[in-house]
Amino acid sequence: MRRRRPQVYDATSRISLCSSFLASVFLGAIAPFDISDVTGMNLWDINAEAWNQQLLELTAGGAEGVQALRKKLGDVPTDGGVILGHVSAYFVERFGFTPDCRITAFTGDNPATILSLPLRPLDAIVSLGTSSTFLMNTPNYKPDPSYHFMNHPTTKGHYMFMLCYKNGGLAREKVRDTLPKPGPDEKDPWANFNNSVLGTPPLDIAKEGDPAKLGLYFPLPEIVPNVQAGTWRYTCNAQDGSSLSEHHDSDSTKTKWTAEADARIIVESQALSMRLRSQGLVSAIGDLPAQPRRIYLVGGGSLNPAIARVFGDVLGGAEGVYRLDVGGNACALGGAYKALWACERDGEKRESFDELIGARWKEEGNIQKVDDGYREKEYKMYGNVLGAFEEMEKRVLSVAKN
Repeated sequence: MRRRRPQVYDATSRISLCSSFLASVFLGAIAPFDISDVTGMNLWDINAEAWNQQLLELTAGGAEGVQALRKKLGDVPTDGGVILGHVSAYFVERFGFTPDCRITAFTGDNPATILSLPLRPLDAIVSLGTSSTFLMNTPNYKPDPSYHFMNHPTTKGHYMFMLCYKNGGLAREKVRDTLPKPGPDEKDPWANFNNSVLGTPPLDIAKEGDPAKLGLYFPLPEIVPNVQAGTWRYTCNAQDGSSLSEHHDSDSTKTKWTAEADARIIVESQALSMRLRSQGLVSAIGDLPAQPRRIYLVGGGSLNPAIARVFGDVLGGAEGVYRLDVGGNACALGGAYKALWACERDGEKRESFDELIGARWKEEGNIQKVDDGYREKEYKMYGNVLGAFEEMEKRVLSVAKN
């Protein structure tokens, strides 16, 4: 905008995100950015909780333009529960809002989703919608180009880890549609897919000595890894991931690969990618290997028992896999919890988000355990091929990078 439409840039008094714009509408004045949502602008130093001078200079066209850009961006409160003021008179007079209604900083959809329950460090939320998202709250600052890292929206000193995949539900649907359709008496369109997933052993290893099957299924260009649309199938030694080789259906000497196997392997693939990229943030829990403590599933795919089983097998989940009953409305619920915390935390005690929401939150009626999670044998099997999965991604990237 500064380079191509300088007259618009010069005439701009403030720059907003969707979240801060909506807060501004209710406030009747310009609202600042939220401490978590601002990280997506790529101008924010997450660890220092401040604007990054070098990135501001790059964007402003040099050091001389930084002051003007800083004025347009404004200051960012580091307190995620800051009260910005009261609702504007317009909403009181036109829509009957109480004049005492307070406005706190609005946040983005993904930060709001991580607030949909009092998430402890090492707990993970997996959103299974059209796209798939993996979210964790972590006190460890370990940024990496392969995932998103943000300031936590409510807990100072903590960070939000996020993996975002374009090919979630859409990719699973494509594989489902290659299977025979369920009979006329079956109302669940996923019945045959689920039967194929649960009827196929992990990595489609039917007997000792069989190779493990790995695959990438991207009907759309993917973000993680950054590759073009396509489908790739590989096999490797199940014991240590060695002898990785690409599978071609035309090669009769290779292991047979069925549509039923694809159903299992696409879900495994999505979960393996999450395990690969989150393992550095997850520490060992007691005598168990590094894995999430609990896995909470949200979104449409959270209703699917076969998907829950595979995610439990691959990711572990020391205390199990749970479904959040709010389903597709987790984002809205998290935003409401953030507002509640901002308005009702004790001014002197300054209760944390987890303290205030956790004291009122009851598991009964809010979550349902859908899988036991960690199973030593299966978890180890997937760990044996995790390196091969990473190597498969590298090979595909070398020929099909976006």
